[in-house]
Amino acid sequence: MSHRIVAGGREFSLPRMTLPVFIELLLQMLVGSMDQLMLSQYNETAVAAVGNANQIMMILILCFNVICVASTILLSQFLGAGETKKAEQIYTLSAGLNLVISVVLSLFLFLFAGPILHLMQVPPEAFAESKSYLRITTLSLPCQALMLTFSAFLRSHAKMFVIMCSNGIINVLNILGNLLFIYGIGPFPRMGAAGAAVSTSICRMIGMVLMIYAFFRSVPGARISLQDLRPFPMPLFKRFLSIGLPAGGEGLSYNLSQAISLIFVNMMGTCAVSTRIYTCMLAQVCYMLTSAVGQSNAIIVGYCIGAREYDKADRQNWYVLRLFAPITLALTCIMALSARPLFGFFSSDPAVIALGQQVFLVEIFLEIGRCFNIVLVRNLQAAGDVAFPVSIGICSQWLIGVGVAYLLGIHFGLGLVGIWIAFALDENLRAIIFVIRWKRGRWRRSAPV
Repeated sequence: MSHRIVAGGREFSLPRMTLPVFIELLLQMLVGSMDQLMLSQYNETAVAAVGNANQIMMILILCFNVICVASTILLSQFLGAGETKKAEQIYTLSAGLNLVISVVLSLFLFLFAGPILHLMQVPPEAFAESKSYLRITTLSLPCQALMLTFSAFLRSHAKMFVIMCSNGIINVLNILGNLLFIYGIGPFPRMGAAGAAVSTSICRMIGMVLMIYAFFRSVPGARISLQDLRPFPMPLFKRFLSIGLPAGGEGLSYNLSQAISLIFVNMMGTCAVSTRIYTCMLAQVCYMLTSAVGQSNAIIVGYCIGAREYDKADRQNWYVLRLFAPITLALTCIMALSARPLFGFFSSDPAVIALGQQVFLVEIFLEIGRCFNIVLVRNLQAAGDVAFPVSIGICSQWLIGVGVAYLLGIHFGLGLVGIWIAFALDENLRAIIFVIRWKRGRWRRSAPV
């Protein structure tokens, strides 16, 4: 595959941008799998404990993503239009907002970790470990917020390789930290889920330092200064929020709906919780290539929009979908056929393996819709059409992803398989709507820089 495109006066190579992002996602997936594998060897309840805690953490991290998404979109457009002064204002505005938000959320979660886990109906046998993991990791939320913010800055400058190297270092350190703190190697205590939390927190602090260093080293002349916000650029701030809140809201809504569906899964017991966690981990393999392409392609589309090259943005959108949707589908089918040994790698429980095989058959249909959603939503956001995806997302995710999940999974007794059928219906319905939206070209009328 060799695909180059000139957008906003700058040449981009989609393969060269995508490969580092793909490797970065692959490393994250492997490390996440390693976390769960290590914990499953410690005990099965630790897997359920961390799975529940991470669902809450993901929601809070997506609050930071509101700022990061707005940064990526606006920076791509400003850089495509040659507006370097406005780009510098975005740097300061984004870093400041995410730092303040992360400190407030960190304090809130530390104080109310117990009540939140009770609301999620975490199984009693996993509650103590889940609370311990959550309270430890929440202390490093500000580090995570700044790490994501500076990663967004680098992504807007197409510095994917730098991000990949930084995340590679972080992920390797996380594995080593898990070995030390989960099992208690050498002088370190055996801490289980709490040990995984300590390792995660240390890696977030190191990751923050690496990303900040990489940004200033890789983007010559870039600066972050409060002087860039004097006088305060209120029109830019309003535009920032008008993009960030809806764009980040789509992901936030999705993960909130997933948290509610996790309550239904918790009602089914530890076996269903563990199967859900393993299924989500394996599903990442199916869509992470498309996710990597979607992230890279959105940068190119943003530069096209900034330079008012709308036809070029349209061709780029369909090129990516035609190429990568069949690849994602084929990979999902292969994994569904291999589900038994794959689930057996994570668990020796026959019930978990059998349930995982059933769920992954539904995953085939789910991935068809998710592939289109990943690419189209990112491209619509990059074009400035941000309100529509979040509106459709909220309606579909909650009416189908939660409502139908309850009916099929709980009311009609289909269990985790019923919940996964609802997820597949949600993804495919949104995919159809977004295809129609892009074809109609409403995104072309989004105000350029």
